[in-house]
Amino acid sequence: MQNILVPTDFSKNAFHALNYATELLKNEECNFFLLHVFTEKKGFKNNRTKDNSEKFLTKIEEDSKVRLKRILHKIKKQKDNQKHSYTLISQKNGLIEVINSCIDELSIDLVVMGNKGKKSSIPFFLGSTATKELYAEKKCPVLSIPKNTEFSIPKDIAFVTDFKKTFDAKVINPLLYLAALYGATIQIVHIGNEEPLDKLQQSNLDVLLAHFKTIQHSFKHIPNFISKTKIIQVFLEDSGSDMLAMVNNEHGLLEKMLREPIIEKMVFNIDIPFLVIPENP
Repeated sequence: MQNILVPTDFSKNAFHALNYATELLKNEECNFFLLHVFTEKKGFKNNRTKDNSEKFLTKIEEDSKVRLKRILHKIKKQKDNQKHSYTLISQKNGLIEVINSCIDELSIDLVVMGNKGKKSSIPFFLGSTATKELYAEKKCPVLSIPKNTEFSIPKDIAFVTDFKKTFDAKVINPLLYLAALYGATIQIVHIGNEEPLDKLQQSNLDVLLAHFKTIQHSFKHIPNFISKTKIIQVFLEDSGSDMLAMVNNEHGLLEKMLREPIIEKMVFNIDIPFLVIPENP
């Protein structure tokens, strides 16, 4: 992974995600692109002339660039890593639109984002509009970092799947890359009522195991007896995994989770990074 995009809103949470990413990839040659997306404030267009509007936008952009430079100074002061380079990007538009544009134009390998939570909890809002839009694009792997989570070497990665889709080598590569960084074990977690697996699922499992032949791994089946969101949450609490990973297939497990009514009413409480991999990167 050479090109890493880190969107920021200048919050502590966003800087924490950047800090986590630089620590995770401290031994790798990486280009970090720090992105801030700014927009006009609500009601601005109706209250000001075009000339004043342009001046105001110029001021917002200048302020954005100054604050990005402060972040750059801060991260370099904390981690003076000669293997890492930084590029600052300040741009006006919608957040998801700009992120997608950057992914294409800069050949981004990974997007790293911080999770905002409520109060002192460390939740991940799967039901947020921005999250759904970003995952819907399925352009690039997204690593979501929970607020306040201290960095620890990932020794165990939980990879959750229902084996309904086959696993292309390009799809699974980001997971293999992160596992190989620190020699992590991958726990393959199957959620479903099919046991034993049907022919298609068994074939997909065989393909997955072929990809994992150089990585230490294990397999666990969990019956689908309650909401998938709750099943994963309970598993993570018991397993001691350091990272959660899922492939974002069309009509797949993650999409089903996003449609679960429980998502609109409760948070998915995890305190470990969450890697979401698109099915067609």
